[in-house]
Amino acid sequence: MPTLAVTGAPGKTGQAIINACGHAWDIRALARNAPQAEALEVAGCEVVVGDMTEDSILGQLLEGAHSAYHICPNFHEGEVEIGAAVAAQAGGLEHLVYHSVLHPQTQKMPHHWRKLLVEELLLEAMPLKVTFMRSAPYIQNLKPYIESALRDGELVLPYSVHARTAMVDLEDVGRAAKAVLGGEVAAGSGWDLCGVGSISHHEIAELLTSLTGNVVKAHERPAPADTPNEIQMMFDYMDQYGLQGSTAQLGALVGELTPIETTVQRLIDEIEG
Repeated sequence: MPTLAVTGAPGKTGQAIINACGHAWDIRALARNAPQAEALEVAGCEVVVGDMTEDSILGQLLEGAHSAYHICPNFHEGEVEIGAAVAAQAGGLEHLVYHSVLHPQTQKMPHHWRKLLVEELLLEAMPLKVTFMRSAPYIQNLKPYIESALRDGELVLPYSVHARTAMVDLEDVGRAAKAVLGGEVAAGSGWDLCGVGSISHHEIAELLTSLTGNVVKAHERPAPADTPNEIQMMFDYMDQYGLQGSTAQLGALVGELTPIETTVQRLIDEIEG
């Protein structure tokens, strides 16, 4: 089988990619430390241990690989430099997929803007060999908020309960990666990954009420004073503008999308054990 190199492999995105693609690819995964490496090896991956900021580590990861899926942690201040290093070493790949973010052109959120700059670097380096996966926020990110809501009857988040955002199930992200890497669509394009185009926290609270039979209300509560600046900038942006998108492109890649009701019910079941 061909080899797929995956950066950011231990995280939730990396795990979704590995789970979706592991049957069709030999996975070579990048881990930061020995415990992460052990878990990835148990999952059947070949593992390179090190930091993606090191050129030599990226070289080991990409050498001889057919394709790569590059995931850089959110809010990583060195993301542009890492992207430049990936661009410099990815010339031997048949296909590079970069995990970007929905609406990367948003300068008011620096972690979005950095991803746009990386897209530019990669597009200049390998215009017909790179694909951008611009993901909406994951529905799974709601899990700690849902856990509190089930306990207290309040869905509490740090921006307006009426702000509307797109969301996506991680399994659909994996399905989209499998379609793109499997050659079902040509490289050299970008895809918005939205499983839900627009939903508010107020509507999510109503959904929790419907699924559990217990009343859940949505409330806004400011983030703690020690919240990192870029995260607070994200909350401020979301409060004012939200982050809406279209489900059309993800639907074109994977067909039927996972309903948010299904994902939220799964999260409730996990929380309740």
